[in-house]
Amino acid sequence: MNVKFTHPPLGEEVESISGFYVYTEEKRLQLNEREVLYFVGYSVTNKSCCGVGGCMFATVAGFITNYASQIVEGKVISDIKPITNEETQHHIEKLLKKQGIIQIGFYSPVQVQV
Repeated sequence: MNVKFTHPPLGEEVESISGFYVYTEEKRLQLNEREVLYFVGYSVTNKSCCGVGGCMFATVAGFITNYASQIVEGKVISDIKPITNEETQHHIEKLLKKQGIIQIGFYSPVQVQV
């Protein structure tokens, strides 16, 4: 199933209750004959009662089916196929962890039933 994925803005801090996070890079990973779109960033925990910390993370959007198919209000939107196969997810996690990325999440579109 292809879905529309809005690229997160790069370099913009997003505040949370315990700190903030920032996406710093948009990247592509060649996997067999397909390209995986993912975004790298870092988080800083500096407002938590449990201490201070941070980490490098990645959000894997999915397999690119049509890169930058639309631009809406200045936001880039690509058509992607979310990666739901656990074996493929584990393989991608291993590749990204070799780059020093600690936390890896996979985009999963939420479907609301009415």
